[in-house]
Amino acid sequence: MGSVLRIVPLLKDPDHDNENSKSQVTVDIGVYLSLLDHFCSYPKLHEGTLSVFSIVFLVIQLRTVLKLPFSLHHWNFIMKTHPEPALNPAVSPTETELRIKRIMEKLDQLIPPRPFTNVRSTTSAAHSRATLLSPRDTYCRGDRLDVLLEVRDHLGRRKEYGGDFLRARMSSPALKAGASGKVTDFNNGTYLVSFTLFWEGQVSLSVLLIHPSEGVSALWRARNQGYDRVIFTGQFNRGTSQVSTDCALVLNSSAELCEYLDTRDREAFYCLKPPNVPCAALTHMHSKNKDVSYLSKQERSLFERSNVGVEMMAKFDAITVSKCNSLKSVDLHESGKFQKQLAVDLNKNINIQWQKHGYPLIGSLTYSVKEIEYLAQVIDRIGGERNTIIVISLGQHFRPFPIDVFIRRALNIHDALQRLLLRSPDTVVIIKEENIREMNADVERFSDFHGYIQYLALKDIFQDLNVGIIDAWDITIAYGTNNVHPPQSVVRNQINILLNFIC
Repeated sequence: MGSVLRIVPLLKDPDHDNENSKSQVTVDIGVYLSLLDHFCSYPKLHEGTLSVFSIVFLVIQLRTVLKLPFSLHHWNFIMKTHPEPALNPAVSPTETELRIKRIMEKLDQLIPPRPFTNVRSTTSAAHSRATLLSPRDTYCRGDRLDVLLEVRDHLGRRKEYGGDFLRARMSSPALKAGASGKVTDFNNGTYLVSFTLFWEGQVSLSVLLIHPSEGVSALWRARNQGYDRVIFTGQFNRGTSQVSTDCALVLNSSAELCEYLDTRDREAFYCLKPPNVPCAALTHMHSKNKDVSYLSKQERSLFERSNVGVEMMAKFDAITVSKCNSLKSVDLHESGKFQKQLAVDLNKNINIQWQKHGYPLIGSLTYSVKEIEYLAQVIDRIGGERNTIIVISLGQHFRPFPIDVFIRRALNIHDALQRLLLRSPDTVVIIKEENIREMNADVERFSDFHGYIQYLALKDIFQDLNVGIIDAWDITIAYGTNNVHPPQSVVRNQINILLNFIC
């Protein structure tokens, strides 16, 4: 029996860190080998190979006698049961456009315009009030703790609408433990923040005002204004020399263009055609940020670092949780990488190979596009069966572009998975959500608000398929990493939980 494992972690940080950051995005693939050694029973993997494909795509094929569980933890993996896919899952371009439009309309309703004339009328963390509901002298492990949040502006006036982007977390530094809280928006200036007390001891509570509702509205409007926040440069071979031209998802130019089009899924990327050079001569690509903004000066002031991630529960003391009853704790996890890589363990017949995704693949370092392809095409080549596991991660590299680019990509992957599940319904598919990231990053391009909207869109798009969800958004909030490339301990734990599920 043979076995094939394909794994895909995250890309290089899209806000173009310096070259030293390359080490941050390079996950030691030896970690996978050592963890497989720890979790998997290698006698079951005789005469097998494991190969891993990287960047937003992870396929795990275990053609062995491994017993794969089909019940997953509620937070880390959510397995949904739905009717079998339709007999004819093909989707026309027109239908795809209508689906994109419907999702856009839902998001527009979720984020209504919130114009303002004075920054002092926007939400203020310092003037808002947090009240602990039903306070008790003793809290037990497993109890739920609720906080009522009433938000006010900088003049102390009660806000009459919601939409603030909040992040709730509880933590215990002594235990190196953390968990996210659930925020319910009543759309009238009040929020209910709920925490589950997972462990005993001293627990600190936190609610951060990441962006006020007025800032959220501004970011949403700005995101969908244009495609020009990132400049792509393509390199074409011209005999013994090279020539470079501008490339983009959209090029407003009367000059002759090279169109790199997926004719079935209608995803395209364009380059200005160099004189006397064929379009097929494109070999490499690199990108950089462009000094462009669709925010007003007043709106930009909301995203100064001192106004992002402001604590709203600074006056709350830590609470003490006792072991009144038993409650099972949960591990939280994740992984990442940039260039195509290969690792082989000949003794155990394991082969790990990484593969990057299609445009827009953002990276300040020049990378090869000779083998670049869209994930839907890769999925269509997979036979699938009960021991095949596919893990897909989408997110960070789509944040600088209008949301329709992300929605189209997700829909095309959805349709490819639907075709796969039609021919191989026993295939296990898992969607990994994206991480939270640094708060001091370029907010207009890379704010976690953009990531959260993509998080909601993915849940909407894949709700009709029998897929699992790795809620990395929830996980990284709980860890409080605020780093697009989490520390190695977080990555290692995430790999642990994934391999533990597989093996």
